[in-house]
Amino acid sequence: MLFASQESDLLDEVAHEIIELVRIEATELNVTADSVLSDVGLDSLKFMSVVFKIEARFDIELQEEDADDLRTVGDLASLVAERIAEQS
Repeated sequence: MLFASQESDLLDEVAHEIIELVRIEATELNVTADSVLSDVGLDSLKFMSVVFKIEARFDIELQEEDADDLRTVGDLASLVAERIAEQS
């Protein structure tokens, strides 16, 4: 079980790494946690590339239905942090 400060640290670390992964695939250079995924130039192929990199980097598996609630880079980071915490 993670404490609130550990969850916050984990989320910050995950968000930073995901921002970097999104920047590699995105056409928009100014990517933040508040950036809308569709607005940074991620088409479905590039988004899947990011997802595969995330799964490999964090040793997690994301489900297709998880994508239904993802709007921003921060939403993606929160989902990944949640999956990491579930494995701990």
